[in-house]
Amino acid sequence: MYLGPFYFDTKEIFLILAAILIGVAMFFGWPLIWFNPRILLTLIILMLLTKGLLPAIHNEAFFILAIVTIFLTLYLPFFQIVLFYFISFALFRLLRVI
Repeated sequence: MYLGPFYFDTKEIFLILAAILIGVAMFFGWPLIWFNPRILLTLIILMLLTKGLLPAIHNEAFFILAIVTIFLTLYLPFFQIVLFYFISFALFRLLRVI
């Protein structure tokens, strides 16, 4: 979808919509069962940046990395999750999976 000079793929539109919805939930104080909304919002922004900076990412491998990272927020601290995301992303890029 073209919006002015910018092109948004369906994945970026989904991530932007998720960030808006989580931001609205945080603003109104709605609880997100099991998940910390601040951590989810930060992860969504990190994923949006990596997906936006590297448009040639294979969607299946990136989707699996995103799902695993989101579900790790249930068990691990935020710093370990960010380390896992960036290390996995770097290894996927080096091994040409993504």
